[in-house]
Amino acid sequence: MYATGSPLMLTSNVYWKRFLNFLCPAYTPPTRHALSTHLLDREFHRVQAKVKQTIDQADCISIISDGWSNVRGQGIINYIVTTPQPVFYKSTDSKDNRHTGRYIADELKAVINDLGPQKVFALVTDNAANMKVAWALVEETYPHITTIGCAAHALNLLLSDIMALNTMNTLYKTAKQVVKYVKDKQEASAIYLSKQKEKNKNTTLKLPSITQWGGVVIMYASLLEGKESLQEMAISQTAAIESAITRILIDDVFWERVTSSLTILKPIAAAIAKIEGENATLSDVKCLFADLKEEILTVLPTSLLLQAEETAVVRSMEKHQEFCMKSIHAAAYMLDPKYEKSILTAEEINGAYSVISAMSHHLGLDEGEVFSSLAKYCTKQGLWEWDGIWQSCQHLSASTWWKGLCGSEALATVASIILQIPPTSAASERNWSLFRNTHTKVRNRLTNARVEKLVAIQANLRLFEPDTDPSSTKLNSDTEDEDEADVKEEYMEGVYEVQEETIET
Repeated sequence: MYATGSPLMLTSNVYWKRFLNFLCPAYTPPTRHALSTHLLDREFHRVQAKVKQTIDQADCISIISDGWSNVRGQGIINYIVTTPQPVFYKSTDSKDNRHTGRYIADELKAVINDLGPQKVFALVTDNAANMKVAWALVEETYPHITTIGCAAHALNLLLSDIMALNTMNTLYKTAKQVVKYVKDKQEASAIYLSKQKEKNKNTTLKLPSITQWGGVVIMYASLLEGKESLQEMAISQTAAIESAITRILIDDVFWERVTSSLTILKPIAAAIAKIEGENATLSDVKCLFADLKEEILTVLPTSLLLQAEETAVVRSMEKHQEFCMKSIHAAAYMLDPKYEKSILTAEEINGAYSVISAMSHHLGLDEGEVFSSLAKYCTKQGLWEWDGIWQSCQHLSASTWWKGLCGSEALATVASIILQIPPTSAASERNWSLFRNTHTKVRNRLTNARVEKLVAIQANLRLFEPDTDPSSTKLNSDTEDEDEADVKEEYMEGVYEVQEETIET
């Protein structure tokens, strides 16, 4: 019941009663009241005991936090703890408290103290102004904790900045007008689907969600996929299409702009999907931004953007990269065995050394031994002379590689901790989907405390299945709407959800 997010009144349904009675006439299913009170509490405490055990066994943890408004407009803050597996720790109802930087910092400090300050090494959030204030206050109290901006959030803000450019915004409105017209008009929609079927194509036109800029990629791609059918409709006498839409569909410049825009947007969407993946590490951020910048600079000269707009894209990319790139990212890149170290600048290398030095001091390690180990690692001496140890890094996570194969080295503890820090707050965003599917307009009488228990059980039950493929325990309620599912299936493994209100803030 709890794992699938089923309504608690399900066992009162006459058909379920008959079904259960047929299976076992002696069995009496629990009442709705029992499911929402003592049975819920018992299961919640059972799962939370596993959460505590998982956190206690972790050698280092990071905290991911984000805010959300529920169906009643109440402010909720959730806290995800990475061990490195993300687990839902708790949520708090901010009630009448304003989400100021100091309030958020106080809440974060309380969570840090509950978990044990010595085990917490990083805090990952978005880049809202109040979060930046909270960062400073947390770092002042706990100097060893690094505050990190979500890399996926930075990429989404880049996507938002690009879509705000006049050329891109005008095209977006025009493309959306076409898609909306064909989908809304019954005759036009039927003719389009018929023509697609004749061409053995099952793809349909997709409208982007108003809260997901990543959906623009799938909308443009769906337009290009159906271009032939749309143009046939435009010149056909049987299709009831307005003259304004017809002019757009037969305009070669429109299609050229869609193609050109997609070459700019698709690499960013792909980068978001990659950095949000379950196996993404902090070390990936450096390489991802370097590759993305090279790709964007390659396609910009051939784009249809104005010169000033091209300059704005580059500036935006540099600004958002600066927000989420810190010395700890360079340290993670340096310590990840699967990456070459040549793209690090002298300044970044010095920053990485400072991070390693500070963490060594915090952990009570001999700094000289740590840097001696680092020198041998960088020059492939001693333990790292063997080719096999480098080949193995392609089959292990970087933190496991350090702990399992290089554990005898002084650097191993520092490296494994840094490489367990998550690069994004995606786990927190995914957790909100469970809140949305649990606390709906139909179930708006649920108290926030009960919602937290239901979400905690659903989110953390996977801890009891350590040998199970995560995809096999994923629930249907974890998914978003149909259009987003199509984006994930056709173009990427996941699209980071961005709310336009957050972007404006």
